[in-house]
Amino acid sequence: MAVMSDYRGHPALWNERIRQSPLATAILASLAGRAPEIWRHTFDLLRKESPEYRNAVDDEFTVESKSHCAELLAAIVAIGAGKLTGHDPFAFVRKHAEWRARHRVPLVASLHAYRLPHKTYWGITREQVGQHRKQKQALQALAVLSDFWIELFEAVGAELEEAHSAEEARIVAQSSEVHASVIEALLKGIEPTDTEGRHLLTLCGMHPAKSATVALIRPFPPDSKQVDAEVSRRSFVRLLQQSLPSSVFGKLIGFRNGEVVVIVNSEHDTAARLSRYLGRSGVGKRGTSGASVGIGLDKTNIGGLPESLGEARLALDLTKPDRAMVWFSQIELTEALARRPDRAVLRLIPDWIRDNYVAGREQDLVATIRAFAECSLNVKETARKLRVHTNTVYFRLNQVKKRTGVDPRTFAGTSLLITALRLLDNENGQRV
Repeated sequence: MAVMSDYRGHPALWNERIRQSPLATAILASLAGRAPEIWRHTFDLLRKESPEYRNAVDDEFTVESKSHCAELLAAIVAIGAGKLTGHDPFAFVRKHAEWRARHRVPLVASLHAYRLPHKTYWGITREQVGQHRKQKQALQALAVLSDFWIELFEAVGAELEEAHSAEEARIVAQSSEVHASVIEALLKGIEPTDTEGRHLLTLCGMHPAKSATVALIRPFPPDSKQVDAEVSRRSFVRLLQQSLPSSVFGKLIGFRNGEVVVIVNSEHDTAARLSRYLGRSGVGKRGTSGASVGIGLDKTNIGGLPESLGEARLALDLTKPDRAMVWFSQIELTEALARRPDRAVLRLIPDWIRDNYVAGREQDLVATIRAFAECSLNVKETARKLRVHTNTVYFRLNQVKKRTGVDPRTFAGTSLLITALRLLDNENGQRV
């Protein structure tokens, strides 16, 4: 009899064939009431032959396996008697498969477990057939039951594998949802109060009393073409997990809006430690991982994490090819103002600077302003940097004052002019 793809149709077909052998029918009927004996024999074999099961055996599992053995035997006896009917005769197999998936019993162990009762039932069959006097009837029963045991355990094995895999997938999805929801809660400054969320925090070593910070990472350059983006993302997260030892950090790592979000805590100096460990691993270095990293400041409680997230966002926005990892404390105030200006602030830029910047005119004066600021308002250093005479520098600075009304030879004047140029650089998509 060929094995069908839908095993739910098998009981009637099996009974039809079993009824052709009175001895086979009698053997199946004789199994009634032998569940404890069969379970004990099979269970002893499991503990000897399956290391996966040895690790899973406890009182609760013992009760479950005994129940499954009894239900399976009841189904076998009912098939032999033609009484196993109904739309879903193997629902009990899926129930046990789901229980085992939830209790982390390996699927390979459960599939192996069906091989051993198969041996047990086949041994009982041979023993009873061997006691029968009529050889023809004995051979007929042996052939019928041999096929039956193979097909039965293939059928229940397929049911178990499908249900176990589906339940595992559901558990993984549920765990992913819990993981994502905990990250979202923390980034809003909320400590999870549900049992699953608090359990996850404990498993990840996240303790509210420790110093915490947030990092945002763009794993790959925007123009990179990933052959398999999902595989690459998983590999990158594994790299982060390995780079941040649990002996130093409590950590939660996840994907959010196309970026990796890392929430870590430690005893002290968490952001500084995070920066060092990421640097050692190559994350945030040009030519290694290709990632850009922004790190916020340390916060003493979960309520400060939204602020740390904002700091990490600004730091990430300030990364560039030669500075792929930025810690918020490293950002200059003028740089931050230039990158996050109010639109009204842009109207305060002197017209001469804006007009000449946009048109590309009088670049010698613009270059002199930049160089003068970089040389700390030192005319001789500026002349040397620009490779011009000091009188040329004085002339240009006077021209800037004449055109803008701002004296670049004062600290306030140079600060205003260089900030205006940085705002224009940012507005035109250049790096400040």
